[in-house]
Amino acid sequence: MNRLRIPVIIGLTIVWSMLWGEITVLNVIGGLIVATLVIVVFPFPSVDLHGRFRPLSALFLLARFLFDLVVASFQVAWISIRPMAPPRSAVIEVHLVGKSDLLQVMTGELVSLVPGSLLIELDADTGRMWLHVLDGSTPEAIESARHKARLQEHRVLAAFGSREDYEISREQLRSEEATA
Repeated sequence: MNRLRIPVIIGLTIVWSMLWGEITVLNVIGGLIVATLVIVVFPFPSVDLHGRFRPLSALFLLARFLFDLVVASFQVAWISIRPMAPPRSAVIEVHLVGKSDLLQVMTGELVSLVPGSLLIELDADTGRMWLHVLDGSTPEAIESARHKARLQEHRVLAAFGSREDYEISREQLRSEEATA
């Protein structure tokens, strides 16, 4: 058995025991059996990580995500209660730099969790994601939403990505800011 599957089996066994509401020897053994069967019958795809964990960048990613979450919540709340009509929404395409499926999904989820944007599709093969944004009323608003998504990917790559992907992302952000 692959060593990487042992934590998954342990996690599934814990969930199994929690569902039964008590920890007994029989529940734990049953959980181990069920978890092993689930892993064998429904194997998880392999996840290829090309980077490493950087704690300070991960802390900054979390802090900035929480900040964006609070700010966007107030912005969406204001849009919903202001006396004017809501702005036109838009579907935008964002090109991602990271090659790891996991980091692309993480970027998409973090962007989607911030109010005002929703992940519609993520094509890992081409590195593109499509977002529905609440405010797509002007080209500037669309570019701002696209830039925010790219910044989120940059923070994810800084925390978990490879050095190469991080450098490419940094260069793209610099060129975007130079043309803006």
